[in-house]
Amino acid sequence: MRAAWAIARNDLAQLLAQPVAAIVTVAVPINFLILFVLFAVGGGVVPVTVRAAGHGPATAAFVHALRNSYTFDVQPVATAAQAARAIASQNSVASIALPRNVGAAHSTIAVTIDNLNADFADDIRRALPLAVTQFYRGVLPLQWREVDSYPATATFLGFIAVSIQTVALLIGGLLQGGLGVAREWEGGTIKELLLAPVPGWSVVAGKLLAAFLGALAGALLVLVALLLLGVRPHAWAEYAGVMVLVLIVFACLGVGIGSALRSRQTVFPLAFGVGLPLFFISGPFGAITWGTPAAAWAARIFPVVYANAAFQHAAYGIWTLDTSVGASWAILAGWTLLGLLASVWLYRRATVAH
Repeated sequence: MRAAWAIARNDLAQLLAQPVAAIVTVAVPINFLILFVLFAVGGGVVPVTVRAAGHGPATAAFVHALRNSYTFDVQPVATAAQAARAIASQNSVASIALPRNVGAAHSTIAVTIDNLNADFADDIRRALPLAVTQFYRGVLPLQWREVDSYPATATFLGFIAVSIQTVALLIGGLLQGGLGVAREWEGGTIKELLLAPVPGWSVVAGKLLAAFLGALAGALLVLVALLLLGVRPHAWAEYAGVMVLVLIVFACLGVGIGSALRSRQTVFPLAFGVGLPLFFISGPFGAITWGTPAAAWAARIFPVVYANAAFQHAAYGIWTLDTSVGASWAILAGWTLLGLLASVWLYRRATVAH
């Protein structure tokens, strides 16, 4: 272990001297956070204009239903020309014209939609019937009762922030582990390690330790950013355990990739080429079963989806997979063992060839 610690210290010293990988490890997840913060702020509601022909209680009740539909940013206008100008200038996605007898039998609500963007247009098409139902709930003896599955609801940004923690560990582990080994091959110092009187496993252990500590520092900075956004893990011990185990998985895979590729210029694009697609298919916006069966099947192959679910369970006390908690932990443990064995095997295979 003394040799492993010496190798880890040397790698950490080189990381401090050339901190590009560390900066990238932090910068990419933080950029993701900034991106989704802007998305959450700007894409939460849809701006619409409302022109009412009357001003009675029914009209006020309908406008109230629109405002409370969690979709519309209501902008009152007085004339049809003002509503048309708002759509033409891209300041409104739709124009809603309420008749004087809104709520009466056979009354018609005229809706003009700017269908340039299908997502926003569909928001209008889905939310308007809900607002109508909400309006008639106050007029007719119509009632419903909502039963929530969980005691609290995570915000959009809070939910996705947990997955950003996962991608920070993924990219950090792959980069730190892969670059640490590839650097030895590019600089020719791998020969010194081969000639040194130390077993191969100690070299791999030192590389893993350095990759783990380097990536962990970046992941902790991302965690600070999540705390500033209001994310408070429901179970801190579980959250820390998931972070450690998941980082070991990705660091092991990174060391194996570095041993196989032996080039930092190849490790960099591969880490991003693998990390970003896995982030988007592993359930950052909801349960993977909410998507297509093919996407859910593909996601289950990789450890990222189980890491996401474990983080979400630690953060919010929810479980988003149809795989049990115990089975998911077993799969993550299996990936840890597989990554460790793969890194040792690839290192030995590479050294035998040279």
